[in-house]
Amino acid sequence: MKKKTLVPLIIFLLGVCLVGLIVYITDTHEKEQRHITAQLNVATYGERIKNEITNGIEITDALEQILISENGEIHQFETIAGNLMSDSIECIQLAPNGVVTDIYPADGNEAGKIDLIHDKDRGKISCYARDNHTIITQGPFELKQGSYGIAVRNPVYLKDKNEQEYFWGFTIVILRVPDIFSDSFHALSNFGYDYKILKTDAPWSDTYKVVYQSDGETNHPVSYTFTIGDEKWKFEVTPKSGWRKMMNYFMQMMNFFIWLDIKI
Repeated sequence: MKKKTLVPLIIFLLGVCLVGLIVYITDTHEKEQRHITAQLNVATYGERIKNEITNGIEITDALEQILISENGEIHQFETIAGNLMSDSIECIQLAPNGVVTDIYPADGNEAGKIDLIHDKDRGKISCYARDNHTIITQGPFELKQGSYGIAVRNPVYLKDKNEQEYFWGFTIVILRVPDIFSDSFHALSNFGYDYKILKTDAPWSDTYKVVYQSDGETNHPVSYTFTIGDEKWKFEVTPKSGWRKMMNYFMQMMNFFIWLDIKI
């Protein structure tokens, strides 16, 4: 009787092992394919996110060109800024000599008129941008509306009558987060990914700070890095269902067989 029970059980368990091996090989191959697909997606949408930030930077570039052509003056700032606004832009600012004097829209943004160079939270990074002739991004920080924003500050330099360059100030745009990335995040969510976007805390730092992330965890993510000014950004994605779908199913199946074997 024991032999009649033991032989089929051994054959059954060998069959389970064989199925497990097939599942493992198949799942390993599919995991590799998921990694390749994820790498393509993270690079594609990472580049798109970079372009979305760059589109915001182009607003500061447009204002810079006006200042250069008009010898440091911008007439009808509200009209020009109004034409440059979009849904993902919180506001546009001018900061001659590092002091914010003009903001569009003005209503509700009066508190933004500060001396960036001497501000305790913005001074060091603003001086870095001024002294190194580089665009800087700072944030995210909480906006009064309850969402978050990233400040893009573009240092502008003009020439005096002796053709000597001098620092005019900053052209600034505040980007809304996650609004600026909404198209990319929506697409990735539909593709079944969790995601996280990070940036270095400051141009002189290697420490990354989370700018925005999805609700799920990004375990063992693939990543894409890019540079804006002197700051590094990192974009990470991982499948919501994990990298090894079939192995999860197989482990559940094995737990069931172990329970069944105990019962037998």
